[in-house]
Amino acid sequence: MTSGAFVPPLGCSLLVEQQGEMVTRIYFSQELPAEPSRLTGEIAAYLEGSAPCPRAELDMSGCTDFQKQIYLLVQAIPRGETMTYGQVALRAGRLGAARAVGRAMAANPFAILVPCHRVVAKKGLGGYAWGREMKEKLLRLESRSCVQ
Repeated sequence: MTSGAFVPPLGCSLLVEQQGEMVTRIYFSQELPAEPSRLTGEIAAYLEGSAPCPRAELDMSGCTDFQKQIYLLVQAIPRGETMTYGQVALRAGRLGAARAVGRAMAANPFAILVPCHRVVAKKGLGGYAWGREMKEKLLRLESRSCVQ
């Protein structure tokens, strides 16, 4: 099942694919959602700074062990803060694996709940699967909002 919510500050929809209670994918789209859900509404409120980050069971069965490790570390980056790819690699005990962290971020199927937009390059923003403009919007939104 795919549900979603339009997020005005981003100018697009956030869509969530689920099998039962298990989240299989979260992504941005220009399509308007066919069906709203409690989770997409909670994520949208979180993005807009009016609610805490919702909890959801993420289906990481398609992820490598390295990706799972990195995604858990990235989930711990506080709202409004960033880490470099190299810092995430170091925290994972993988000195010199900044590019591997970047590849894991590019493959992240759980936008926002695994906040890969908070992982930046040593010099600049770095890439983002949904474009640098979206990464900039997300970081600006988070820097203005106060709910953790």
